[in-house]
Amino acid sequence: MPQHIRKYWGPLKGRVPLNFNWGAINVNSIVHVAASEYIPESDPDAHGGFADANHQRFIGSANVTVSNIAPHGPPWDANQGVTFVVNVDWPHPIPIVTDITVFDEGPIEIQN
Repeated sequence: MPQHIRKYWGPLKGRVPLNFNWGAINVNSIVHVAASEYIPESDPDAHGGFADANHQRFIGSANVTVSNIAPHGPPWDANQGVTFVVNVDWPHPIPIVTDITVFDEGPIEIQN
């Protein structure tokens, strides 16, 4: 069964390389990353401290894309996780959230 993590990064602008270390990911993992804008509420404890209830994700006027998704882990990297690029095409930094999904099954075949 796929596993998901939502990560609120805060204000980003331009081409931003990001890394998220997560033990569920290895060098052969299949990982999907989605990104969008969000509106943070002014009171972070307004909903009992559960972060997701305090933020509203939405599709705004900015172009927000994800590219260059690269899972990593041993033997080439001691940290397990994923590195990717978020591209935010907007004149000033805006709050960005990502949903990171790792699928349990690896590729059924690898071709060179």
